[in-house]
Amino acid sequence: MRCHWLCLLFFVLLLDQLARQSEAQRTRRRSNSNEVTSRTSTSTRRSAVQSRIVSGTSSSSSSNRRNRRSRSGRRKRSLNSRSSRNRSRSGRSSRNRNRRSSSSSSSTSSPSSVSSRIVDNSVQARIVDGSSTSISKMPYLVQVHRGSDALCGGSLIETNWVLTAGHCVHGYSASDFYVVAGTSTLNGTDGVSSSVSYAAVAPKFTTKKMNMDAALLKLDTALSGTNVATISLATHRPRAGASLLIGGWGATKEGGSAVKQLRSTRVTVVRQSKCKKDYKGSSAITKYMFCAGGNHKDTCSGDSGGSVVKNKKLFGITSFGLGCARANYPGVYTNVAAIRSWVNTTIADNS
Repeated sequence: MRCHWLCLLFFVLLLDQLARQSEAQRTRRRSNSNEVTSRTSTSTRRSAVQSRIVSGTSSSSSSNRRNRRSRSGRRKRSLNSRSSRNRSRSGRSSRNRNRRSSSSSSSTSSPSSVSSRIVDNSVQARIVDGSSTSISKMPYLVQVHRGSDALCGGSLIETNWVLTAGHCVHGYSASDFYVVAGTSTLNGTDGVSSSVSYAAVAPKFTTKKMNMDAALLKLDTALSGTNVATISLATHRPRAGASLLIGGWGATKEGGSAVKQLRSTRVTVVRQSKCKKDYKGSSAITKYMFCAGGNHKDTCSGDSGGSVVKNKKLFGITSFGLGCARANYPGVYTNVAAIRSWVNTTIADNS
């Protein structure tokens, strides 16, 4: 009997031990299961971080949009470059282009993206957003022709000396040009004209940088008559915000139609620091330049070399710009005060 009870007790203890072991195994499994859940949670947290990378993908979309805008800028510049080539052999073709071509192109781009304001006679046109005017209001403004190929403007600073843009004259002989004055009409027969005996381009001028964009033409015949007058040179740079009178026979818009009547308008001088920022990556704005524009007013192809005037003083020479009247791209003009010494010396040495 005692043996029976001992066996029964042993059997109960064995079952109890087995039950404890089974419970311990279940506990370990639950613990393992909890660790997996925890890692899954960690994984979920990482997934949240991943979602930030996804939002970074939106940033990538923004980058794509910026790239598209940059490519668009390049296309625009390319159009401008083609337009410049169609309008002028001296136009600086492109600002690689660039504005910019793409932003990277812009950095490497030469001011070729910008266009000089010279035009073939086949595309004669007018000031952008200007109105017709009479030469009697601008008697110092003359037409500079190179055979039948190209048209520029100029300013009569002495009866036998004309100040114009360097890119209008660079690479040509004095005998290639003739000047017409005293008429509101392109090549008008009511004006007076003269051939050119001597031409000088400013020493620092290059078509690549368009710096010191100025040239002097000495006329064979002193010009005088009705609606013909000289203009004196300014002694200082025009201040930001100043209103300047511009005029010419250049295009009214990029690729615009032609007119033969003189037109004029007013533009406002832009701060030099802003202009440098606007043209960054396209063209260096130097002390020999200043910028002016606003309200869709600008000079354009065919106006190169023309007068920029305030209070009957010549402050600027029409030089170049990115397109015509484009937002954030004012026209760029040669600062007459900065070249005054060269002008006076050249005239004195060749009179």
